[in-house]
Amino acid sequence: MKINITFLQGSKYISVLLIALFAFSCGSKKAAIVPQKTEIAIPIKAPSVIQIKYGKILGVVPDSVTNTRLYNFIDSWVGKPYKMGGETEKGIDCSSFTQLLYSKVYNLYIERTAHKQFTSKELNRFRGLDYLNEGDLLFFQHPNNVDGYIDHVGIYLDNNKFVHSTSNKGKNKKNGVQISDITNAYWQKLFIAAGKRKDKAQAPNTVVEQ
Repeated sequence: MKINITFLQGSKYISVLLIALFAFSCGSKKAAIVPQKTEIAIPIKAPSVIQIKYGKILGVVPDSVTNTRLYNFIDSWVGKPYKMGGETEKGIDCSSFTQLLYSKVYNLYIERTAHKQFTSKELNRFRGLDYLNEGDLLFFQHPNNVDGYIDHVGIYLDNNKFVHSTSNKGKNKKNGVQISDITNAYWQKLFIAAGKRKDKAQAPNTVVEQ
């Protein structure tokens, strides 16, 4: 009997080819299986009471009120009366208030009087309101001040608002610690310059997140 060798060899090659195709096909199916990712919902934290309150006062969204240490401090002092030379809740003047705020909020010592705060070597002075940032000092001088000294100081917050202790009566017809607007004609007339403390940029806890 004659056996067709060529046919058998061809059959061998066909078998090997079929096995290879089967193996490749199986591998393709396994590679196509992609595990589904489980999505984890991250809850959005609602603004705090202090953020909502001062967001409204400043005219900004509550989420932008991030330095809650600053605004909790302000909240505990707003409405306290003004007193020349005063340093307590019974009466406090402008520079004592800024000095206390810097100590409690920014962990920094600054000078006791408005003029010394203005002339400090740790201060970079400027006039452009576009460069103001939270915590910058604002300096004022009344027209009847003939000695050339800076006689009032406040601290910038946001959206043209600043906090200070003043003998000037605010919207509530009372003097003392209050929030005012630097673009107000009265304060614009008295405004001399703003200042950034060099040491503030290096101080710890200058911004406290909610």
